[in-house]
Amino acid sequence: MTGDELPSIGWGPPAVTRAADDHARFGASIDLMTAVLNGTRLPELLTLLATHARTMARVPLAFIAMPVEDGNTLRIEIAVGADGDRIRGLMVRRGRSMLGRAFSSRRALSARIAADQTLSALPAGPILILPLDTGEDTRGVLAVLGHPGAQPFSPATARQLLLFADMAARLIELAEGHRATAPADPAAGGAHIVRPLRPPRFTQM
Repeated sequence: MTGDELPSIGWGPPAVTRAADDHARFGASIDLMTAVLNGTRLPELLTLLATHARTMARVPLAFIAMPVEDGNTLRIEIAVGADGDRIRGLMVRRGRSMLGRAFSSRRALSARIAADQTLSALPAGPILILPLDTGEDTRGVLAVLGHPGAQPFSPATARQLLLFADMAARLIELAEGHRATAPADPAAGGAHIVRPLRPPRFTQM
C-alpha cells in the first residue's frame, strides 16, 4: 500500500478559479447546514455530503466510511456515483487500508486506488481521502475517486475539499447531537430545539 500525505505530492494542472470554487463550496456548506437545521437524518445528510463532494471534485464516485463499534473497523456507509454498489457496505480494517490511515492520522491522503488492495474492486483512478475531523474527534472519512488515468487532484480542488470536509465534520457532530437529545416521541415530547451552529475552524493548507 502506498499513498502520500497532503500536500507533499506532485499535483496536476490547476483547477478553475478560486472564486468559482469558493462559491461552490459555500453553496454546498449552506445546503448541509440547512439540512441539519431541518432535522435531516444522518444517512441522508451523509448522502448529501458525498453528492456535493463528488460535484466539487468533478469525479465519478464519492464515498464515506464511518467507524463501527469495535473501534478497529470502518464501514463504507455511503457511495454516490459509478461503481458505488461494489463498495457500499464494505468493511475495512483501520490498520490495513488507506481509509484507516487517513482516519487514524487525521491527515488527508492522495494516491491511486490500485495501491490499496482493500478497494481493488474500483477502477485505478486517483483518489483523495479526507478525514471528517472536528478538531477533537474523527467522525469518519470522505473519499473522492477520479477517472482512470486522470491527473492527481489539483491544489485548489484539494484545498476546497479539505475545507468542506472540515465543515461537514462539525455538522455531522451537530446532527448526531440533535439525534441523541431529541425526544423519543416528538408528538409527546415537545418541539425539537435547534442549537445555533458554531463557526467552523478551517484547516488551511
